[in-house]
Amino acid sequence: MKRTPIVALIAVALIALVGWRIWRGNSADAPTQRAKSGHEDHEHGAAEKHGEEGRVKLTKEQLQNANIRIEEAGPATIKTMVAVYGKVAANEEALARVVPRFPGIVKAVKKRLGDKVERGEVLAQIESNESLQVYDVTAEISGTVTHKDITLGELVKDDKTIFTIADLETVWIDLSIFRQDFGSLAVGAPVEFHTGEGHVAGQQHIKAQVDYISPFGSEGSQTMLARSVVPNPQGELRPGLYVDGEVVTGQREAAVAVENGALQRVGGETVVFVAEGDSFEAREVQLGVKDTDRVEIIAGLKAGERYVAENSFVMKAELGKGEAEHED
Repeated sequence: MKRTPIVALIAVALIALVGWRIWRGNSADAPTQRAKSGHEDHEHGAAEKHGEEGRVKLTKEQLQNANIRIEEAGPATIKTMVAVYGKVAANEEALARVVPRFPGIVKAVKKRLGDKVERGEVLAQIESNESLQVYDVTAEISGTVTHKDITLGELVKDDKTIFTIADLETVWIDLSIFRQDFGSLAVGAPVEFHTGEGHVAGQQHIKAQVDYISPFGSEGSQTMLARSVVPNPQGELRPGLYVDGEVVTGQREAAVAVENGALQRVGGETVVFVAEGDSFEAREVQLGVKDTDRVEIIAGLKAGERYVAENSFVMKAELGKGEAEHED
């Protein structure tokens, strides 16, 4: 009878020990379970983020506000071109050099460099050495005074050019053609010049053609002269200005092409933003030939797929914002 309490105490102790070990085991597993659960959540979140990489979502209102235009990729004729550089010059076939009829003393100078004159207008007055009579020197054509070499009171001879008048309604654009491009040029080939904003009354591109190719090359530069005669009704293509452009030397039929405004650089790659459902994917593309309007797509885009043709830089900006948010 005296042993019963001792046995009871031992039994209680054993039960308490077993319970403590069970509790300790569950507690030890809990952080593992939480870590595992957190890891799974992290992987799930990372997967979701990865699925959004390279994509942009904009509402219809945002697309309209950003003036984003969407077109279909498809076949196009791509012009092959040669880059050219040129200089504006006076049209020497519309030029008049004025010399005195008789040697004498200059009594009056009526026009300055850059003045516009009409045919028959008085440019200067000279007193003849022979007759001592003052006679008028007049303009042979209408145009602009581009050269003046006469001073009041000086003695001028009858073989000296004292004025040059140029009709600048048309000008020459003289092109320096590199040797490797000689064979691709021909008279009549279309050419487009880029003058830069503000040079030509709102025109940044001037369409013309090759009107002349010199039969001689330049020994010093190893280039050849080609020339375009270009209308200049506003007189803003001024002799001495430099321009650049492209001469069309042929054309190629591309199975898939996009407008040049569609191209953007993202992560060192050339991409086009392609419409996929309610989002736009920044898709890497490989380019072929290109002209001033369109570029051939060799890989990365199929005919019929819709892409952002204008203001695609907005998509690039939105993509950059999304990537920055993911990094945060």
